[in-house]
Amino acid sequence: MFPMEPVMFLSSMYDSNSFSFGFGGSASARCAAIEAELCYLPNFSGHEIVVYAEGRCVVITGYVEREIDFYRALNIAHDIAGADKVVFRVSLGTAASA
Repeated sequence: MFPMEPVMFLSSMYDSNSFSFGFGGSASARCAAIEAELCYLPNFSGHEIVVYAEGRCVVITGYVEREIDFYRALNIAHDIAGADKVVFRVSLGTAASA
C-alpha cells in the first residue's frame, strides 16, 4: 500500500488572484469559512467568538485582547463575506470589560 499524501484544499494550479472564496456562497458557508480562518490564526487573542448567519449577513460576536487581533478578524470577515454583509460585534478588551 502507498502512504497517503496530504491533500491541498485549494489547488495551486490556478492563479490565487482570481480566486474569491466567499462571494456567491451561502451565508452559512461564509460563516464556516470565517470560523475556520479565525481558528487557525497564530497568536489570536479572541475569546467567545461566535459566527452566525442572520438573513444574508454574517454576525460575529465576542472579544479580543489586542487591537491587532480586532483588525485581523475584521479583515478576514470582510475578505470572505464582503464588507457590506458583515455585522461585527467584537469588543476590544478583557472578559471583565466586555
